[in-house]
Amino acid sequence: MLVATMGVNNRIADDVDFAKHVSSALGKFRSKDWGDSPDEDKKANDWADTNTGRILAAYGSDEDKIWIIREADNSATTILFPSEY
Repeated sequence: MLVATMGVNNRIADDVDFAKHVSSALGKFRSKDWGDSPDEDKKANDWADTNTGRILAAYGSDEDKIWIIREADNSATTILFPSEY
């Protein structure tokens, strides 16, 4: 299941460029490109991807920064602003 928080969803509805950013980030996430995450988090995500762990990746900066989190059991992938965590 793919979900977005209300904040992200509302911004997507109001901002075409932001919607494109989210779409691009999701494509990167699905191809195991962990975006703007620190190197140690990228390594942890690579481990989690092969060992059924939780993945958190960051994309963008400032007010456009989003996180994408995939739960360890793969039950949900959530797109959110860091402030919504």
